[in-house]
Amino acid sequence: MASAIEDMDRQVEAEFIEEVRDILSGLEVLIGNLRSNSAPVKESLSRLQRDMLNIAVRGSTMDQPLVTIVAHRFGEYVADLAELSPQRLDDMQAFLDQMRQALDGAVPVSTTAAVVRALPTRVHNNFNPADVKITNIEVLLVTSDRATSRIVEREFQACGYRVSTVRSPFQALEMAVRTRPDLVVISGVLDDLTGIDLATAFATMPSTRDIKVAMLTSYSWGHPSLNELPARVPVIRKGTGFGDDLAEALARLQIT
Repeated sequence: MASAIEDMDRQVEAEFIEEVRDILSGLEVLIGNLRSNSAPVKESLSRLQRDMLNIAVRGSTMDQPLVTIVAHRFGEYVADLAELSPQRLDDMQAFLDQMRQALDGAVPVSTTAAVVRALPTRVHNNFNPADVKITNIEVLLVTSDRATSRIVEREFQACGYRVSTVRSPFQALEMAVRTRPDLVVISGVLDDLTGIDLATAFATMPSTRDIKVAMLTSYSWGHPSLNELPARVPVIRKGTGFGDDLAEALARLQIT
């Protein structure tokens, strides 16, 4: 019975890998058409984002963590793109190449964090790419509020930091363990767990307690709602104090 279940699992995974290969082949053709200006940009970007979301969601149930992470990052890269320069198209091809290598088993699991840091990063549309020096600092933002995520992402991107956003606290734990970000910024209000729950988990578990964490909240230190927040976690307040609190948190955590 166990053997039959294992055989079925292998078959399902093989079908997923084959499906992803077909998607990547189609997207490579699409990128070629975008290079020759023979494909509509808006519809093409929507397809790219939709395909990456599909791969990331399905991949999370398979034994393909790197494929899932790269698909997530690729989806973030194409989100809200305003234009497609040759460099953007080269970056898109780099994502596809990395996913193929992951599917081929050519990337050791132990190198996942390094591979993720080497992926292309997108500078926000409001910035001139020439004015932003991309650093090797990786930030994981955990928030279910899309408006908040856009604001915080812009602030970190202005510093040249690489930013990835997840909505689920459980996804945040997995992503942090696999990608080893330099900083995790956690919103105080999340689904399923509170931000304090997640910050406490990071501070407690041996596999994550060396990862630096900050709390994004409307409250100031000393508020009763933050009584259970680990003392090592700085608070970044939303609103007018955001910039100062962010600078203070980065200095306290020695992130430059």
